[in-house]
Amino acid sequence: MKVGLFPGKFLPPHRGHITAILRAHALCDKLYVVISERSAEDTALCDDANLPHIAGVLRQRWLSQELQGLGIEVILQNDGNTPPFPQGWPDYSALLKQNTPEPFNLIFGGEESYRDGYNQYFPGTDYILLDPQRTQWPISGTAIRHKPYLHWDYIAGAARPFFARKVLITGPESCGKTTLTRKLAKVYCTSWSEELGRDYQEDVIGGNGDLFDLEDFNRIAHLQYEQDLVALRSANKVCFFDTDAVVTAFFSEVFLGEVATRVHSFINPNKYDLIIALKPTVPWIADGIRELGTQAERDHSFDKLMQLYQSCGFDANKVLIIDSPDYYQRLEACITAVDKLL
Repeated sequence: MKVGLFPGKFLPPHRGHITAILRAHALCDKLYVVISERSAEDTALCDDANLPHIAGVLRQRWLSQELQGLGIEVILQNDGNTPPFPQGWPDYSALLKQNTPEPFNLIFGGEESYRDGYNQYFPGTDYILLDPQRTQWPISGTAIRHKPYLHWDYIAGAARPFFARKVLITGPESCGKTTLTRKLAKVYCTSWSEELGRDYQEDVIGGNGDLFDLEDFNRIAHLQYEQDLVALRSANKVCFFDTDAVVTAFFSEVFLGEVATRVHSFINPNKYDLIIALKPTVPWIADGIRELGTQAERDHSFDKLMQLYQSCGFDANKVLIIDSPDYYQRLEACITAVDKLL
């Protein structure tokens, strides 16, 4: 029986990795993919690329998603205490043997420089190179870390939500959030998450805002969170969000005088890379559901909403306030900001 091992950092996994793993799988009866995690070294690599730390368990999750249903087992191995190669070969080889559930006789990789080490510490095991020149997919994890949007098409699909920029469009009622969100998503050929509160008000409580209770706002926050995740999974470099839990908290207080108990658990000041706040300088449109229609109410709502973001710990440097009453100028200002973000 041919049992294979495919070790690597996969920081992050990309099309070159996936293709090589699938080829390796075709050359053996059972394949184990082993992710090497060195927390200090991995953090330094991510810091150098101005990225959050990509934990080993997250890479294991990404590869497990990509390889699901193929019978390939993804293992996470902590190599943090092993010295660098070549001094680290004895410890590294011992860990591989210890963490692999069964004896293996094939090792796959893409680096010729590792052949001598594998031959010395795994006698009787064949080391098979797969596209070492990267002729099919000319990409590396280093290149992706430093310029993920330039190399977007190479990033494994499961890993893309990590790299996708997240842009929130916020503001009080009738300030053009929904239309602008959809337009931006179309400009960037990407996904967006629509505001669920309006549909919920119509479908669940008959369109009458006086009938809201606190549990309704808890449900809205949870449903919005789940919809955000769905939108993010299909994002193309950037994802747009038509509302967030801060807005839900705001309306909970407007309607009921207090914030529903679980809404705060969905407020994440680190979630968004850019927050576009629309001031209510465009005409009010009454649709039978909106209630805060006077200009004084609209201005007060905007100020109170901004104060709420601040009190929840959102970074003011990530907030772009759009106050132009001209729809064209609003769109152009947002496109400029998103282009800079990418």
